[in-house]
Amino acid sequence: MRKLLALVLVLCLVVALVAGCSSQKKQEGQPNQQQEQQGGQQEQQVAYKDGTYYAEEKEFSEQGWKGLVTVIVKDGKITNVFYDEINKEGKLKSFDPEYGPKMKEKSGTTPVEAYAKLEQSLIDKQKAEAVDVVSGATHTSEAFKALVAEALKGTPVEAKGGLKDGIYKASEANFDDHGWKAMAAVIVKDGKIQSAFFDEINKEDGHYKSVDQEYAKNMEAKSGQTPAKAVEALTKSLIEKQNADQVDTVSGATGTSTKFKNLMTEALSLAK
Repeated sequence: MRKLLALVLVLCLVVALVAGCSSQKKQEGQPNQQQEQQGGQQEQQVAYKDGTYYAEEKEFSEQGWKGLVTVIVKDGKITNVFYDEINKEGKLKSFDPEYGPKMKEKSGTTPVEAYAKLEQSLIDKQKAEAVDVVSGATHTSEAFKALVAEALKGTPVEAKGGLKDGIYKASEANFDDHGWKAMAAVIVKDGKIQSAFFDEINKEDGHYKSVDQEYAKNMEAKSGQTPAKAVEALTKSLIEKQNADQVDTVSGATGTSTKFKNLMTEALSLAK
């Protein structure tokens, strides 16, 4: 009986030792797994040096366009990105009232829509190579990713005359009661405002106010002014004054003048 009891005690001791060793190994293994997981997460996260990065394609494409991109980094993360394409005449593709509808008909998207998706994807993913390709804008997507990667390989832009070179944009958050939403862009070169762009896009079909003949006719009959003429005068004043706050309000286009000045102020605030 004593031998049997002793045997049982020995077996219990062996089982307890085995269980203890197994538990210890399991606990020792957990930190390693956590370290591996943390290491993988650290590899996925990319920390950038704070600043403003800018790049533009060296040559115009066969279609006459070349990309421009500004990437702003704050606290090691990409917080803002502005992309567009410019032609030899100095026009931006997203502000071309004819290009958008043609692209929409062929591919189902427009430069404004495609650029917005690419920019947001970069902010979400924080890596150029991880940016989602936009359906209907494959070539644009690849060009965007390559140019962003090029910009981030460089050094942050230094301010000249209070402004950093690059392309900067701003737009109203919502459409107004009449179905319009204003958008603006400004290009800074050598610390000065080189060119500026402004228009309003329609909620229903995406056409631009600058080419809305009916709107222009009604506005001119009431105020003697048209959207296109007003924007031309506002843009000229901005380039001359180099300060959005000092832009002259256009008579007969007070609402347009206010929107122009507000959005240009917002865009230029990011260039400082």
